Parts: sequence; C-alpha cells; structure tokens
Amino acid sequence: MNLPLRRSWVVVKLSLSALAAGVVLAGCGGSIGSSTPVAPARHTAVAASCAAVSPAQQFAIARLVFVGRMLPGATTSFGRRQVLGSPATVRVLRYLKGSGPRTVKVITAVTITHNGVSAGEDGIEPQVGEIWKIYADSRRQPFDTSICSGSTRIRSAVRVALDLWSGFSVQARPRPIIPLGEGIVIDPSTGFPDEATKQAYEEGRFVLRASLPNDSGRLGSFPVISGAEAYHRLRALGRSLGTPVPPLVVRAVRLGTATFVTDRGKRRLPAWQFSFKRVAKPASVLALAPPDLFTPPRLEQLGLTGTGNSIEDSATTDRSGTAITISFIGAAAGSGPCEARYTASAVADDRAVAFTIHTITKSGPPGTICSAVGYFRTAILRLAKPLGARVLISSSDGGAVAVTPTH
Repeated sequence: MNLPLRRSWVVVKLSLSALAAGVVLAGCGGSIGSSTPVAPARHTAVAASCAAVSPAQQFAIARLVFVGRMLPGATTSFGRRQVLGSPATVRVLRYLKGSGPRTVKVITAVTITHNGVSAGEDGIEPQVGEIWKIYADSRRQPFDTSICSGSTRIRSAVRVALDLWSGFSVQARPRPIIPLGEGIVIDPSTGFPDEATKQAYEEGRFVLRASLPNDSGRLGSFPVISGAEAYHRLRALGRSLGTPVPPLVVRAVRLGTATFVTDRGKRRLPAWQFSFKRVAKPASVLALAPPDLFTPPRLEQLGLTGTGNSIEDSATTDRSGTAITISFIGAAAGSGPCEARYTASAVADDRAVAFTIHTITKSGPPGTICSAVGYFRTAILRLAKPLGARVLISSSDGGAVAVTPTH
C-alpha cells in the first residue's frame, strides 16, 4: 500500500480573553472605580505634544522597527476601546530595521495588575488583531515604545501585504523564480510503503548510501547548487514527530529536472533527484539559488478570512496584461440570499499588485440556511498598466498567486 504525503494548511482559531468586569482602573496617580470610564489617551493631542521629530529621525533613533500583528492577551476597557495590557504579544510580520525573534512583547499604554490599571500618556493602545508599525528604543523585551517614538497602527492590510515583497528584484533579468505549491521540494509522487518510512521522510531522518556531488554547475541556462546543498535543503524541511523510526536510506543522487509550481505557472526546472530505498519515485529538490530564486515571504493573516486567498486562487492575464481573471471558490452566482456577485480591486507598487475580492450579497429572511457548497467563481481585475514582472498577491495573506498568461 502506498501512502501519499500531503502537506495541508491548518487554520487555527484563537479565542480572546478579557478581564472581569469588576476590574479597578487606576491612572494618573488616582484610583477610579470600574463604573467610571477612563478616557483613552488622545493620540492626536499627545502627538501634538511630542517633540518635533521627522519620520526619518524616528527611524534613525529606533533600535528596532518592525511591522506586526497583535496577538490575544489580557485586555481592559480603556475608554471606548478594548486595549491590550502590557506586555502585549506581537507576531512580527517583517523587520524594517534590525532583526529578532518571530514573536516579541511590547509595552502598551496600560498595565494591568490585581490592584487595577495604570495608564501612560503617550503609550500605544492596540487591540487584538490590529497591525502596528513599532519603533522600539529599549534593548530587552518587553520593548518600550510610544506614539512619540513613531509607533502607529497600520489601517491598510493591503499596504502590509505589499511591504512583504519589498525585497523582490522585479527588474532582474532573468526574472527570479518564485516557487509556490509544495515549494522547493517535491515529495515522491508514489507516496510511501508504510507509516514508518513516511515519518522518516517527514522528519528528514536519512542515511546516505550515495555520494553527494559537491561541485556546482549549470543545467541549461541556469546555474545550479551542489548536491550537498540540495541535501541540506531536503533535511531542513524535517520536523520531529516524536516517535523514533528507522532512517530512510538515500540510495542515489543525480541532477535532472522536475516540474515546479511557480507564480508564473508550472515550469520545468533543474532539480536534484533523491532516490530512497523501498520508495518507487524520487524526491525533487529545486537546484536554483539567489538571484535566480526568490523565496516568498511567510503567509500572514492580514485581513478577514474568506473569499480571496493565495492558497486556493489562481489567475490568467489577457494579452495586454492589464485584465486579470482571478479564479476562486465562492457562493453560487445570482442575487438571491444564498448567492453572490464578486468584484476585484487592487493596490499596487513597483514590485507587486495586491488584489482584494469584494463580495456582494443580499440578506435573506430570518432563519435562512445556506448550504456550505463552494462554487468555482471568477472576478476580473483591471490594472492601469500591465502586470509585467510584478507579483500578483492576495491582500488577505500576502501570498503570491499563480498567473498564467494568455497566448
């Protein structure tokens, strides 16, 4: 029996927890009962009292500058907002200055203790799920920050999606390959004979019984990495599953080609083929390296989940490159309560075009139940200038979508 290996995407739903309604709020040196609302720090007023520092100076002064999404944590009612207390946890989407871990903690405008809440005048007031650009001055976590130092909420997720692709060399010739789908490693197409063999592959638990070519060379028009570098890539994808299993024997390594999914459709590209004992077909590791290869950024939840994302969507362009037909899964066509119409819009820069799918529906009468059947739908995105070498990305997760040109 051959067991297929499937890498699937998992959507994790996070639940929010708020403080009890009886929390005591304290600020400005005094204690205020929970029945008395505390006015939030007025960012416009505080900003006016901040020292006159230009954005360039704020960037130069800060030790770290990053864009991140606020994760769930303890919150309290602060005026009319449910604000995260210190220290708030942030998942970093991109470091704009400096570097650091994927998840960090920052100080906000409120500190929650068992005695109440203390408030800072120019602290940030983030809510769960918001995206913020943080300017951090301190050396250790939780990072100290404020609106006077430049920290601000980013209201447009589309701009965040575009910023994720700021490192793409759109003018490079040849255009860099952007791998999608399985990425830079294609698993054996025939699957595995048993669970132990499959687990060994997933963990990157191998024993070499073949030589690894150390010399880099060329295949066609592409320079290629060595077999040793490809082996490192193959093992780097492994993750421990806990249960010890025998290693998978690598019995042959050779340079060939394989068909990879890219943001410009399927392409036959140089690949190192790793053959395993008791596995019928080899694994293929993409043999390209920068600048011919561009590794796409991680997918992020930038907008609401739903219609329009890089995992399920695909697109085709007309001959001019200005009309893009985006294909996705949606509701049935029509104007009824369980039907929908779709339109597409985009925000673009020199490197990428970030699209958004808009859903137009009609509310049904109370008690209307719609089936969970998905339908293949399309929406046409019209651009002011041709897509060209730019990347088409989803504004909901920042991921690239495969575009097939019309010939």
